[in-house]
Order: sequence, then structure tokens, then C-alpha cells
Amino acid sequence: MRADDGRALPNFISQALRNEPLTIHGDGSQTRSFCYVDDLVEAICRAADSDFLYPINIGNDAEITIREAAEAVIELSGSKSKLTFVDRPVNDPDRRRPDLTRARDILGWKPKEPWREGFKKTIEYFKTTIDPSVL
Repeated sequence: MRADDGRALPNFISQALRNEPLTIHGDGSQTRSFCYVDDLVEAICRAADSDFLYPINIGNDAEITIREAAEAVIELSGSKSKLTFVDRPVNDPDRRRPDLTRARDILGWKPKEPWREGFKKTIEYFKTTIDPSVL
């Protein structure tokens, strides 16, 4: 993830570390499932080592709202940021949650890292990538 890649979590973390308002599109009720990179890498390696030739969803099936994600980032980063709401893009899905049945059945895989722990680790990583003069 890059701080400026336009996705919700990098945006929230970057804004929180700078004590800027966290921008939520819509009312924040849309849901997402966040998967920590170590879990993704493990699943990709297992898929690459398998003989299965069809798509396999990987990710995390622990689903939270965008607002919950933003609030957690503020809490976990110790930020003084507030939430700000803007219009939601037309193509923004209401829900993103993968069906991990094949990953579990075929790869014997499931995500291990709880999303809050993944957020903590990601926040710590972002602290090393953002110019300290803006923090």
C-alpha cells in the first residue's frame, strides 16, 4: 500500500497521522473486509503450489463498515482527527466480502491476522513512510 493510492485504509491512515479529517464517502455504512498482507502472501503461495486451475478468492471475511474502519484508525493511531463526509462515488460498492470457501477447502487456508492487529501494524509501517515533518 502506498499512502496516496486512493484506497480507504491508506487514506485514513495518512490523514490520521497528519491529524487531518478522515474523508468518508457517503455515510460510511458500506462494508469492506481488510486482509493483512502476510495472510495474502501465504494464500497466494499456497495457490501457486496447488494444481487447482480455477479462481480462488482470498482476503478476509471479517466485514466492518467504512466508518468503523475510520474510527479504529483514529483510535489506534492516537490521532486527533475527526470524520468528514463527502458524496459517495456512483460506482462505490455497498459491500465487499470474499467467499473464502475454496481457499479453505482447496488450500486449507484462512486469514490469521485480526483486522485490528493488521491495522496496528499498517499504521506503524506508514509512520516510517510519511515525511516526519508533516506529522
